[in-house]
Amino acid sequence: MLPQPSLDLPAEQVTSAEARPAVSSAPAIGSAAHVGQPQSARLAKGASIALAGMVGGRGIRLVMDALLAHMLGPGMFGLYAIGFAVTRVATFLSPLGLDAGVIRFGSAYWHRDTQRLKSVVVEGFLYSLFSGLVLGAGLYLAAPWLADQMFSKPELAPVFRWFALAFPLITSLHVAAAATRISQRMQFAVYAEEIAQPAAALLLILTLSLWGWKLAGALAANVISFGLSLALAIYYLHLLFPAVLTPPLQVTKCGKDLLGFSLPASLSTMSGILLLWTDRLFVGYFRPASEAGIYYAAGQLSVMLAVILGAFGAIAGPMIAHRHSEGDRLRLQELFHMSTKWSLYLSIPPFLVMALLGGPAMSALFGKPYAEGATALLILAVGQLVNAGTGPTGAMLLMTGHARLISRLTASAVLLSSILCFVLIPRRELVGAALATSLAVSSLAVASVWTIRRTLGVWPYDRRYLKGMAGTGATAAALLLLRVTAVGSPLARLVVGAILAVCVFLTVLILAGLDHEDREFVRLIHARVSRSQ
Repeated sequence: MLPQPSLDLPAEQVTSAEARPAVSSAPAIGSAAHVGQPQSARLAKGASIALAGMVGGRGIRLVMDALLAHMLGPGMFGLYAIGFAVTRVATFLSPLGLDAGVIRFGSAYWHRDTQRLKSVVVEGFLYSLFSGLVLGAGLYLAAPWLADQMFSKPELAPVFRWFALAFPLITSLHVAAAATRISQRMQFAVYAEEIAQPAAALLLILTLSLWGWKLAGALAANVISFGLSLALAIYYLHLLFPAVLTPPLQVTKCGKDLLGFSLPASLSTMSGILLLWTDRLFVGYFRPASEAGIYYAAGQLSVMLAVILGAFGAIAGPMIAHRHSEGDRLRLQELFHMSTKWSLYLSIPPFLVMALLGGPAMSALFGKPYAEGATALLILAVGQLVNAGTGPTGAMLLMTGHARLISRLTASAVLLSSILCFVLIPRRELVGAALATSLAVSSLAVASVWTIRRTLGVWPYDRRYLKGMAGTGATAAALLLLRVTAVGSPLARLVVGAILAVCVFLTVLILAGLDHEDREFVRLIHARVSRSQ
């Protein structure tokens, strides 16, 4: 799993970084509800909440990307994709880890010292706003040079300048949303950052397209949506902590301690973000804008697998920290096994659809020209499946006091990805970019799980995974049969394939006999979904 920030916090207050930001509403450690609840129950409950929020937000963004892909065509969509990739990397680096620092110090002062809580939240917000303003101004001024000299695409300059306007809004949103998690009511961060922003952007794009705005409309919609999401996050902050935002905003200076914690904590997060987006920047540098658009579409689809692992990492991280603090190695082993197995099981059906029906999937979602990205999608999906199959390794290392290890491993993976991109993209184009990223992600995942075995002595695999292997074989055979028949439109094949994959895989697991903890896990997930309907 890609790394998460290390926060020496009570377990339920640790946040996820990637696929970013996963959240959990697990009961507070030490509470009666938490202590009395079985480990499988807490994992199922927390994973379902995080997965629902992340999948919902990613689903909305996928719909928005599909709409833009159809509306703009590969060329203009590629320009949008390059600008968004630069923005994504820069605005996850520019908060300087203050989102983690606000949670770390704010949690310590919550219910104890309102003045210091106000200081942490206000100073963290102002530092992030200043950082975003500086970085945004730098991009705005450098946009012509970057577009012409770095990417050899002069038409990128206005795209960069539009996104530069959003920088202070995005960095402030990261910190404001993180501050709501101090309350241990994690849904507010999901609403503001995961759901509201892409939903507002989608509605604005649809509205502006009626007036003939295409690329400019998409860019303006993103800027406005980040502003609206920031306003919502600030509203939630006022709702949760009325005293924090009540004038006068006189604060006790805590910037030195806040930055002293935040900057080191941001290192692993920075490496994880770079690992996910480096290939898209290299494609934008080496290849035409149309190919950048196709590759961006493939990457957005493949990263849906990372959402599943991110959901388990979000809830597993706090539980890992708790088990480690108790010295309960047996329960730690069981937790690692269960979270790894189910992140893999839930990833296999969508992976097989991407691998065997990649062309129809790309055509149905993004348009016929994007079917050229099917091979890149397959390769990227393999890397994400390996990542899912090694479980929440980042959380295991961070929550057990091995933050430096995971930071070094992730930095090495970023370096490997960059070198491979530089070598392979000029020779193999989009396939080369996908190979570079998949190899780097897989190497990080495998190295992390072996590091965990060496340092912690726990291992997530045993014979019980054979049932999953049988389900994978049966599902692959069913999808291959569907692929050979080639009946119906790409959308029809995608829908039928997705339903077929889930049904066949789960049927084989049930016929093979679910383990006791698996039956409990499925029962709890089903019960929670039923209550939400």
